[in-house]
Amino acid sequence: MACDEALLHWVKRPLLRVFHWSRPWVSAGYFTPIHEAQALRPELPVCRRWTGGGIVIHDGDFTFSLIIPRHEAWATMRSADSYCALHKTLTCVLENLGYPVSLASRRTEAGHECFASPVQHDILLAGKKVVGGAQRRTRHGLLHQGSIQTSGLNFDTETALAQAFANHVSHIKIPASVEKKAAHLTREKYARESFLHRV
Repeated sequence: MACDEALLHWVKRPLLRVFHWSRPWVSAGYFTPIHEAQALRPELPVCRRWTGGGIVIHDGDFTFSLIIPRHEAWATMRSADSYCALHKTLTCVLENLGYPVSLASRRTEAGHECFASPVQHDILLAGKKVVGGAQRRTRHGLLHQGSIQTSGLNFDTETALAQAFANHVSHIKIPASVEKKAAHLTREKYARESFLHRV
């Protein structure tokens, strides 16, 4: 979580970050009561995201962040519009991989458990939500954190995902200054009980 915030302060062009969890975790959206996240899977550790959204169980899912600097068009779009545009792109990726996915069209109120209650523009497979995400906007740009539930999907396509968002894909090396900022944010924000419980 700290890496994404540090990268949002640093990026000069759009960046797709794919990351993995060292073990099953639960993440809670910024406004979600932490006791609800802890109650969902009491045996798992819990962290709080900087983005909104509900509770996500990260147990083999495919997690990514799309980080857009403020001068890019996506960073200036309304939240609903950027969410829809991003998920339309992801729908094309999954369709090209052979999965008959669709965008949820109904306007429903999000529940606290992210994948139990699809909202408009979430991605569905056989009526079940398989892709969701949450966003945060700051003066630096847009951060979108997404999860693709890979149960039932043979989803090993980091390259396809990157190519769907860019005409030219290149790998970058994160400078030590960004890693240092992420470590500082971890200590001073994300690892603190005050942030976890938002007190």
